[in-house]
Amino acid sequence: MARVAGWQLLVLTVVVTAGCGGFGFSGDDGSPPPVTPAPVPTDSATAYPAGVGPTGVTSPSLLGSAHGDRLNGTGYTLTMTRTVRYANGSLRSHLRVHVALDRNRTHLANISVRGHAAPVLLGRPPATASFWSDGDTYLRRLVRDNQTVYNEYDPPDSYAGTWQYWVHTAALNGRPAADVTRTVAPFHTRASRSERSDEAVYVISGDRLRDNATSTVWMSRENATLVAHVTRAGLVRDYRTEYTTVTDDGDLVTVTRTVRFTGVGNTTVGPPPWRDRAQSTPG
Repeated sequence: MARVAGWQLLVLTVVVTAGCGGFGFSGDDGSPPPVTPAPVPTDSATAYPAGVGPTGVTSPSLLGSAHGDRLNGTGYTLTMTRTVRYANGSLRSHLRVHVALDRNRTHLANISVRGHAAPVLLGRPPATASFWSDGDTYLRRLVRDNQTVYNEYDPPDSYAGTWQYWVHTAALNGRPAADVTRTVAPFHTRASRSERSDEAVYVISGDRLRDNATSTVWMSRENATLVAHVTRAGLVRDYRTEYTTVTDDGDLVTVTRTVRFTGVGNTTVGPPPWRDRAQSTPG
């Protein structure tokens, strides 16, 4: 049976929160702008993003690499949500990670957890928190149990609390290139082209797993679907997966995960308005 709450980030989370008196978060998820489907051009292979062809994704690793290349050395904003619901629609767990990353890697990470089986990276859910750092100073704001705590803290090691931790571990399963590759690879896909106001975007969709998707993780997932939007340059603007599985307690649940990249090349991050209050309270 699948362990839907088996979060690898939990171990690092314990490290991040150790020895600190506490860790806001605001904003709702946006939805991708509407698109108008159009036939995928077939006159030239160069019309497609790397790793994509007329039949869909031809190389998940090439698509992942192209996506990573679009993000390397520039600023961007990443939003990941993962929601698990029971068959009756009630919430089991919800995690939202929103990271604004400057070109110089100053960052602001907003985290929200709720649901009785939600990850405990902020302690007992529900809770929300914000983490800001310019690489030298680390500030935190935690909202939990009707209390708000501000403080400055020292990371316990060279990884926990860094922008790499929030992007590669808390939000994604590895680097952006790896997360795209791992997300797309299990699916038989198809491609169509949609015209947005600024550029052509390719819609990658799939509702059938490959026969060789035999990892123990995917073997326990049913009714799996994928939708992704990819620019000609290879940036995967957003992708969404959904599937059903069974928890260790025998409950049927639906898991929905959405990842979205915005503000690529024009995300800037300054100090949060609560900086002075946090710096007056050491961790």
